[in-house]
Amino acid sequence: MSRSALSSSRLPVVALLFRRAALPIVLGVGITLTGIAVALAGGDVEAGREASKTCAACHGADGNSMVPTFPSIAGQPAGYLAEQLRAFRDGNRVNALMSPQAKALTDQQILDLAAYFAAQKRVVKAASTEDSIPGAHLWKFGGHSNTVAACAACHGPQGQGNQPAGFPALRGLTPQYITESLLAYRKNERKTEHADIMVSIASKLTDDDIKDVAQHIATFR
Repeated sequence: MSRSALSSSRLPVVALLFRRAALPIVLGVGITLTGIAVALAGGDVEAGREASKTCAACHGADGNSMVPTFPSIAGQPAGYLAEQLRAFRDGNRVNALMSPQAKALTDQQILDLAAYFAAQKRVVKAASTEDSIPGAHLWKFGGHSNTVAACAACHGPQGQGNQPAGFPALRGLTPQYITESLLAYRKNERKTEHADIMVSIASKLTDDDIKDVAQHIATFR
């Protein structure tokens, strides 16, 4: 992404062009994931609370992680959480810690865990004061001549996500975790049910793009 493209005089034009180009994509994805969220309403929060005890060491008892390398999962859409757990269980997403943990989970246990963590309040413990102007631009408006969608279109202006549509919250996640996730998508290493959305976006991101947007996300409160 060209740094010269950050001129404030061009931002309204870029924003308008992106909105026109991205609206059909955003609407289509939103409709798809909304259906998933509705379909996953069968989880039991109390059963999920009991099953979540083994998750607490890494993700925190209420899904708010105290460890930078482990993501906070509190308040994430139930559909998104269930999709990730199924991917870990079925070997479509591989992680040395999560894959063994998820291997024995039943479909109902996955729904219960997803329902429990989705019901928890997300807490951002310490937002960064060091922002990235290119990262902020990419987040709000997209980039590369409108081939990269604005992150905010799906994840919200402040990274709060969109529970009904199934888009995960990113605020509260560390730059390290965001960077690792975007690199994994760029390498097409995550084979979740709807990974193609992020694989398509991340495949167009440069190393600087990833670094910049990860730093901007760290400023969300």
